[in-house]
Amino acid sequence: MEFAKSDALTFGLELEFQIINQATGLLSPSSLEIWKNLADHEDIARFSLEATLSTMEINSSIHTSADAMYEEIETLAVHIREIAQTMGLDIRGGGTQMAQFWNDRIMAPTDHAQELESKFGFLPKRFSTYGMHVHIGMPSGDDAIRIGNVLQAMSPLFIAMAAASPFLQLADTGFAAARPLETLMYPHGGPMPELRDWAHFEEVCDEVFATDLANSLKDIYWDVRPKPEFGTVEVRVFDTPLSIKKAVAMAAFTRACASMALDGHWRLSPKPPPATAQRVSRFLACKNGMDGTLYNPFAAEWMPARIWMAQIFEAAKHQPTYAADASHLEYLETQMCQKQDHEVMRAAWAEIQAQKPNLEDMKWCLSRYSHAVCQLLT
Repeated sequence: MEFAKSDALTFGLELEFQIINQATGLLSPSSLEIWKNLADHEDIARFSLEATLSTMEINSSIHTSADAMYEEIETLAVHIREIAQTMGLDIRGGGTQMAQFWNDRIMAPTDHAQELESKFGFLPKRFSTYGMHVHIGMPSGDDAIRIGNVLQAMSPLFIAMAAASPFLQLADTGFAAARPLETLMYPHGGPMPELRDWAHFEEVCDEVFATDLANSLKDIYWDVRPKPEFGTVEVRVFDTPLSIKKAVAMAAFTRACASMALDGHWRLSPKPPPATAQRVSRFLACKNGMDGTLYNPFAAEWMPARIWMAQIFEAAKHQPTYAADASHLEYLETQMCQKQDHEVMRAAWAEIQAQKPNLEDMKWCLSRYSHAVCQLLT
C-alpha cells in the first residue's frame, strides 16, 4: 500500500451536515435533489453524497492556514444552504438530530451504500450521524503512523471539545456526545490499534480485508486512520460543530497537536497505561464532555479535561503553524470557556418547550428548535 507524500502539516476538513425539513424540523432524505442543483457548481468536487439521503458533505481543498480554510468552507456552506432553503429545507450542524430514528433513514442508491447494508444490516442507518474529519499532511507513511498513535491517544479530548450530540429518538441521552459511541458497534470501529510502523499497518489491513467485512480503508471506522491516497492522517472522532467557525478552529487545533507530535514535543509515555484507560477516558469524554476527567497519555495520569486542554493551548503558541492559525486558536480557547455545543442544544430545546406548554404539538417544537440551531451555522 503506497503512501502518497504530502506537505507536512497542510490540512483539510470534511463536514457532514444534516438536511432538515423547515416545516417539521425532521431529517429530510433530499440529498439527491440538492445534488442535482449543485451539478453546475464550479466547486462540485467539494461536495459529496453519503450512504443515507439525509446528509450532505462539504470537503475543503488543501490549506496552509485556517483563514483560507474558513473562507472556503463558509462560502460552500452558504451556497448549499441557499439551495436547500429554496426547497423548504435547511442545513445544520450537530452530531445527531433530535428525532433521529435509524429505521427512518433511507440508503442512497449507490453500489457502496447497498454493499454496506448487505454487510452490516441496520448499522449504516444507525450510523447515519454527523461528524467532522480533519486531515493532516504527513511526509511519510511511518510519520502518519507515529502521529496517528499520538492523535488516537488524544481522541478523548477531541471528543469532549466537539461534543454536540446529546439527543436521540426524542430523548436526552444523558451524554454530551452520543455519536462517537456508534462506531463501537462495528467490528473494525473505535480506537485505532497502536501500530509500530507502516509495515505493521499493512499487516493489520491485510488481516482486516481477509474477513471480507472491509474492502478498503473507507470501511474501517477507526477514530484515527492513515489516508495513504491523500498522504494524510485523518482524525474522525469529532461531532459536526454547530458553527463553521468552531469547525475550522477545531481543525486548526488538531493541526497544532499534530505539529507538536511531529517535532517530537509529545511522545507517548513509555509507562504502559492502565489496561482500560483509553476506553474509559473515551467513555467519560462522551458522557461528560469538557467537565470530564480524562487520561493524559503524555503525563500518564488522569486530569480534568480543561486543564489538559489549557496546557495544549499554551504549548501550541510555540509551534510553526500558530502564526497562520492564531486568530482561530484564540477564538477556540475563548469559546471553550463558554457554553459548549451540547449545552447550547439542551438550552435551545428547553427554551422551545417553555414557549409551548402543550407538548402534544411536537412538530411545532421540533421546527422551532431546528430553526434556532440552523441559525448558528454561518
